Amino acid sequence: MRVLVTTGDFSHYLSPNFHYLLTELGKMVDLQLWYWSGDINEIIRSLGAKPDFVFINEFAETNSPIITGLAGLSLPWAVLLHDLHYEIEARTRMLREINAPGIFSIYRDRFSDWYPEFWPKFRWLPHHANTDVFYDYALNRDIDYLMLGAVHESIYPLRCRILEKMSDKPGFVYHEHPGYRNFSEEDGALVGTRYAWEINRAKIFFSCDSIFRYPLAKYYEVLACKTLLLASASQELADLGFLPGVHFVDINEYDFEEKAEYYLQHEEERLQIAEQGYEMVRTHHYTARRALDLKIAIEEICRDWPGAQLSTGKQPFSSHSRIRIKKGVRL
Repeated sequence: MRVLVTTGDFSHYLSPNFHYLLTELGKMVDLQLWYWSGDINEIIRSLGAKPDFVFINEFAETNSPIITGLAGLSLPWAVLLHDLHYEIEARTRMLREINAPGIFSIYRDRFSDWYPEFWPKFRWLPHHANTDVFYDYALNRDIDYLMLGAVHESIYPLRCRILEKMSDKPGFVYHEHPGYRNFSEEDGALVGTRYAWEINRAKIFFSCDSIFRYPLAKYYEVLACKTLLLASASQELADLGFLPGVHFVDINEYDFEEKAEYYLQHEEERLQIAEQGYEMVRTHHYTARRALDLKIAIEEICRDWPGAQLSTGKQPFSSHSRIRIKKGVRL
């Protein structure tokens, strides 16, 4: 099966989760990436072979190319919405205009709340953990309490309260958000493997799901490093298998300090929950599993498309088109 994905290049981005996903998907299908804005029909004509499916990543968001001509596309396709809170009214109008056969989103409940008319086309593609990066490095757990990332009160009020209360507490470490941008190894920033190492040094990690109640990537990444997560809970998280008291510890603005002190002192309970969370994520939410989920969903959309026939792979995308989209981006 030939799949064309239009996307920004996230291979060196702060959060390269989509790049990780494409790396795994590329082991399952003949995958071609396109990084530039343009008309989808012209893009397809420039390829060596017609794709069986077109996937538009981060539709109408700022970090991916603007793709036009979608309404008239004559083969199966879908879009993915990441930041659901971004330009809801404008994107609702655009989704009506393009009439996408499938709409993927990382977050279920807010999609249902903010884009209800598109629910029949909804496909859930939650976050995942790249277990080649996020795992138990068996580092010395020399950080009692750790928190990383943004603490804007308007978006992350619980994180803000935690930082205010814990900042002077012995054993607490906080690192500011490094910014949404590309990074190189020379930057030395806490991204990628360095980020995973830092998580793995902590006994307890604080986070939250924001005012939007998103099951954010940190939930997956922290558990994958076998570190005890203290964070807010939600029904969507529970439906993903993140059970409070089993895989992580549910906190709110009134009890986070008490629970943190308790689990720091009660090592056996802390390690048990961390182990259970670690096993759950590695069983159900690793990147290769999510790539398989995506492949299955793509095949389902193709089967529902009138007259669609998946290619056998005998005519791959041409090497000429690979050159056009930079070295190494065809996975």
